[in-house]
This record gives sequence, structure tokens and C-alpha cells, in this order.
Amino acid sequence: MGPPLLAQDLQIHLRYDGDPMKGLGYQIKEVLDLRVSKQQIGQVHALGNVKRNIAFKAQLDQTVKNFFHSAIQQIEGSSQSIQVRIYEVKVSEKKASNNNVYEGDFQLVIGFYKMGIGEPVHLVDYNGSAQYKRSINRLDMIENVVNRVFKNSVSYFDTWMKLQVMENRHLARTVRLEIIDQVKPSHRDTVYYDVNRPLQWSDFRDKPQRSSRFNASIFTSFSMQGKSMIEAGEIVQRIEIDVYMLPEQSWVKNPSDYALNHEQRHFDVVRVVANRLITKLKNLDLDPDWYEATINDAFFDAYREMNRLQEIYDKQTRHGMDIQAQEEWNGLLDEALKGNWAGIDRVLSQ
Repeated sequence: MGPPLLAQDLQIHLRYDGDPMKGLGYQIKEVLDLRVSKQQIGQVHALGNVKRNIAFKAQLDQTVKNFFHSAIQQIEGSSQSIQVRIYEVKVSEKKASNNNVYEGDFQLVIGFYKMGIGEPVHLVDYNGSAQYKRSINRLDMIENVVNRVFKNSVSYFDTWMKLQVMENRHLARTVRLEIIDQVKPSHRDTVYYDVNRPLQWSDFRDKPQRSSRFNASIFTSFSMQGKSMIEAGEIVQRIEIDVYMLPEQSWVKNPSDYALNHEQRHFDVVRVVANRLITKLKNLDLDPDWYEATINDAFFDAYREMNRLQEIYDKQTRHGMDIQAQEEWNGLLDEALKGNWAGIDRVLSQ
């Protein structure tokens, strides 16, 4: 309930006159009254040289919510939920130079926020005002001015929404992924995965670690870069995925075809994981408010999967020393590169 109204209070009734506007896919879900003082919105002069407090007839947050609902035609299935925050509602009045006339000023400051999964996102503020002059008997003018400014705030927000809906990221309703996965030319610092360009020992340029018990070591990984834009009210998220090895961090002691195959299979593991990530990304249900976090979660899950598969591969093949296990992994990865991931899923489930 709002504050009790005294008999001498001037009670303002907030009401919307006119036909409701057709809101463009949004609805006012919540109104918060954030004013420090909620007891009154000002004082006005009355007969008998007294001042009367001005207050709304009902609790302001619910009153404003009802006002907006009357002003904006609610469209079924509206996707945007809007929160309104009331910061200031204030009437200031003084006697004019003519003793029979009073000058007043009404100030309204409210903010509009989009509600979603997390904290509401700020969209725009409305800072409106109106001045008036009245005689001592025309207290009704104050209510008219208050209603007019509130009506202007609705019109302002509705116009802002219609201008912004096609280009404002916060108002996007859908997300479309464009995944770029294409072969890049390799160079001295980076060798990109290319089915037509298998690894060769000249790609291993780092100085061998003589103290290591292993014959060779390869640095392989994958990366994901993204760039987003707005097209016709839709977020278009472009993602580029690269699978690569770093020659300056890869080395070999005793080159052989068998050893080179073992290292190539480490590279194949990364390619398989990247393929699985791409498939997962294509099947994600992306919320415009949370899509970046969802995509990042998928990336980090894939990165952990890559590291786990590399460890299992080296453990089961004993870093290539177990010839039979190596042959089994050769076949498993050949199938996985074709899109048959049953063997990979089996290994990961162990």
C-alpha cells in the first residue's frame, strides 16, 4: 500500500487518455519506485494562503504500471520484457509577480531497462518536464500536466524502441552463428591443419630436449576468434576456428616414418575435437542475453576434451612404443576424421 493521504492533500489520479499505441514487440513487466522520498511529490498554493501536499491516489509503482499498460497495446508473444525505474517525480510551484497567478514546474525522470536472464540492461532514460501557470482555483491543471508528461514518456520510449529495434544489440531477439573453418596457408611460425598437407619433420624446428625420455614432442592446439554484428535486428556471431601446430615448440631426436605418424595423430586429435566443437556450436540454442557465455562454455569444454584425449592417446600407445595400440588409434582417428565419433566417445567414457 502507498502512504496514507491526508484530507488536505491534493490527490493526483494518473490516467491515460486516448487510443493505446501498438508496442513493437515489448511489454512493461515491472515498475520500481526508486525515489528517496515517497510521501509526496511537492506542494502547491491553495486558498487561504496555505500550501497543500501533492501525492498520488495510489502506490506509484503500480499506478505507473497500469498507466503504461493502458498506453501500450500488449501484443501476444512480445519478446522484450521492460522494467521501468522511477527516479524523480517532482512538482515545484511559486507565486508569480502577479499575486493572482502561480507558476509551476513538473519534473519526471525514469529509466527503461530490458529484463533477461541476468541483471536488467539499461536501454534509455526519459527526462521530461512541463511548466504551467494557473490561478489559485485551478488546481486541476497540475493533474493535467502530470498526466501529459507521463504520456510523453510513453511516446518517447515507444519511438525509441521503433528506431532502435533493428540495430541495438540489447534488443536482438535471435542469434545466428556463421562458422568459418577453412584451410589456411602454413608458414614458418605456424602450420595449419590441412588434410592434403600432412606433417613433415621439417616442421619440427625446436632444439631436441636431450634429457627427455621421449623421441619427439609436438605442440598442437586450436583457437576460436569471434566477431559479432547486428543485421536486421539479429545478432550475427562469426566464429573462426583454427587448428594448428607450432614448429618452434616442436622437436624430434631420431626421425622415422613411424614416429612421424605418431605425432601426426596428435594433430589429428585436435582436428577431431575441433570438428566436434563445430557440430556442438551449430546445435546450440543461443539466447541473445547469454549467447557469448554459452559459446565460451562450449569452447572450454572442447579444450578440456582435447587435453584429455591427448593424455589417453599417449597413455594407451605408450607414446607410440606400443605398435598394436598405435594401429588401433590410427583406425579410430581415421574414422573420427570422417565424422564417426563412436570410438572417441567410447574412449572418453572409460
